[in-house]
Parts: sequence; structure tokens; C-alpha cells
Amino acid sequence: MRRIGVISLIVVALGMSVVAAGQPVPGTYGNIRITAAGEPNDPNGLPAAPTAEPNQVWNPAAHFVATWESLTSMSKLYNPAGTSGAKPPERSLSVAARVDVDDVNGVIGFDWSERAVLVLDEKGREVYRGKPVPSHYCHFYWPLQYTKKWVGGQWVSELRPYNVTVDMPLDPNRPYPLVLSKVEWSMYALVPGQIKTVDIPFRPTTDWVTLTPGLEIKVDNITAENGKYDYRLSMRYSHSKVIWSTGGAVALWTQDPTPEVILTKLDILDPQGKSILDQSGGFSSGSGGGSGDLVTGTAHGSGNCDICGTATTFRFTLVLKPVQKELRFVLENVPVPLL
Repeated sequence: MRRIGVISLIVVALGMSVVAAGQPVPGTYGNIRITAAGEPNDPNGLPAAPTAEPNQVWNPAAHFVATWESLTSMSKLYNPAGTSGAKPPERSLSVAARVDVDDVNGVIGFDWSERAVLVLDEKGREVYRGKPVPSHYCHFYWPLQYTKKWVGGQWVSELRPYNVTVDMPLDPNRPYPLVLSKVEWSMYALVPGQIKTVDIPFRPTTDWVTLTPGLEIKVDNITAENGKYDYRLSMRYSHSKVIWSTGGAVALWTQDPTPEVILTKLDILDPQGKSILDQSGGFSSGSGGGSGDLVTGTAHGSGNCDICGTATTFRFTLVLKPVQKELRFVLENVPVPLL
């Protein structure tokens, strides 16, 4: 288990172009601006987060663009004489949004589970307030996802956005608000302190190779043919300092420290220095275990690329000193659909 280290709070406002009456006005969808974290004495504000360290300044506007896609209202009425019994009616609102990544080097992963939700109606009255992140909680930071398309005789990778849903249960005894003057929530991003790549030849090694202090690998077997490759390597690293994650979500517990190193990618390069994985695809897997602080395990991968040459290089991508950032999104003056 790992505990969250430094978390800084950033307010991210999603520019809207509607007013309280629900009529469109000039504006720009999706603009992100950085604002204050809220007045300390504001009863409708969310609790302030710890102040960021001076060396951990990070501007989300340089990395993310967010827009809302739709707002859905739902009402549910139960038959008092039915099998459900005399259950009260249910009402809820749901905002669907998307978060696009502008700078792929500025983020490792994104936890799109919304937290600390605050919703106000057209008169500034609280409609719904969700709970903040509990003290015992696991953030799942999902890496960037790409869709491959065949364009002009070659595969082209297209970055996919993160899709976000903010659910708001409502008091069934109160009417729907006409407008949501504020929909505010927090989400978390895992960002790098520094990105480091280490290249080693695509051939077996007799000794252990240090990728970074606390993380070593040894190449046991390789097969390299024209357009095809296969490898198996051993790894050993410090459980308290390193996470080996090459495709899945990075899971970090709130009660454990943020690791010092995350291995985020193991790539195979052709003679031109191009990624064989990016040009076609491949398979990779890894597993490890151990007692105490030492983790040992193996990783295996293979692939086939008709347009590539023979595999020549391993490339390991390491994130050093990663930091967890709390982003606060603010959506203003959202019209509520009439039922």
C-alpha cells in the first residue's frame, strides 16, 4: 500500500456560454482558467487543501482542456401499491464532461472519480454536496489511451479524451432548479517531476543493469528477426520506492507515500529508432513478488511488425519524483432540462 505524498489544490473553471435564463450568450466552450481555491470563510466553498511546495508549481491549463457534453435529469416514481412498497420518489442530475490532454509529457495518469462535489442553484442555494476523498482510499491513475488508425498506408495514434460523469442526487421534496449556478468537483492527476529514458541494446545481459537507483533489470532471452521480436527479462526493485507499471492503472493509497520512481513504459525500437509498438503493436506482461522491501519478477513481450526492421533497442521510460495533484473543476450557469 502506498500513501499520497504532496497534493496541491487547483481550481479549474470550464468556460460556459449560458446564463441563468438558459439563453446562450457569447462565450467559449472549454476554456480553462486558474482561479483562487475559494474564500476560507465561504460556507459554500470546499475545504482548502495543503499549500503546494514552491518547487511543485504546475499549471493545469498547460496540460488539460475540459468541456461539458450534456446534462441529464432523471425522475423516478414508485407505485405505492407495487412490490417496491411506499418508496419515496427519486430525482437526480448528471453532467457528462470530457477532459482532453494537451501536453502528454505533463501527466502520467488521471483519476476520473469525482470527489468533493458542490452544486448550487440559480439563487446560490446548496443543491447537493458530495463527500471528499476518505482517509482510506485508493486512487487509480489511468494512463493516456490511444486509438490507432490506418492513414496513408501507416498506423497513426490518436489520443483519446478522459470521459467524466458527475452524478448529483437531489432532494425529491424540492423542485428541480432552473439553473445550476455552480457545479464544482475535484479530481486527481498524477504528474511527473522528471521523465527519464534509458536505452539498452536488445540482447541478453550477463549482469544486472541499473535503470535508476533502486531498479535493476537483466535481459535473459531475446529473439530478433526481421519484423518479429520476443524477449524475457528479470527485474528487481525496492517496493517502497518503485512501481513497475507498463500499461495498467497506477494504484496509490491515501495512507502510503508516493513512490519515487514509476516505470511507465517498456518499448522496443527498430534500427531507425522508431517504436515498433507504435508502428504496429505487441504484447507485454510482467509479474513480481517478494518479502520485505525487495520485489523480484519477470517481464515478457513479443510483437510483429511487417514495416519494421529488426528490433535493436530496449527503451525504458521512468518517471522520477511523481506528484499527485488535486484539480478542482467549476462549471457555471448550466441550464437544467425541463421534464
